[in-house]
Amino acid sequence: MNLRKAMLLSALLLATLLAASEVRAQQETKQEPAPVSNGAPPPHEPKKETPPKEHRFWDSENRWLFAAVGGARGLDYSSTLNMRRRGRQEIFLSNDAVDNHPAFAAIEAAAVGTSVGASFLFHRYGHHKLERWTSFVHIGLATTGAVRNYCLKTAHPRP
Repeated sequence: MNLRKAMLLSALLLATLLAASEVRAQQETKQEPAPVSNGAPPPHEPKKETPPKEHRFWDSENRWLFAAVGGARGLDYSSTLNMRRRGRQEIFLSNDAVDNHPAFAAIEAAAVGTSVGASFLFHRYGHHKLERWTSFVHIGLATTGAVRNYCLKTAHPRP
């Protein structure tokens, strides 16, 4: 199993574990009628949990995260082209797709759009931690892949 596939599987496992930690069972709450006042002070009621404050999707933190995702994909784009110029082979895409620079740029842009879209779906359905973690994981994977590409040795042709 190569390094990129192992990183992808570990990222999916991490995302699954984070999602599972947020799953909670809902319990039915019973509404009791208000007690009749007989002069005694009312019994102490536990404080109700306030739901986390809602935020707008295009808030400051998400804008920075999406910009970082775009930057990480740009770094991956340049590192992959550098790797191809040094005679290395692309693992996930065909070499023809990478060597066609406009098509490869469109693939990288589509990856950023997919990340923003997944974050929006998590935001829409109230999974705000997963909304942020989608960008964190994407930034980490793209940056790790770019660093790996730059660390590969140049492939020397056999004489």
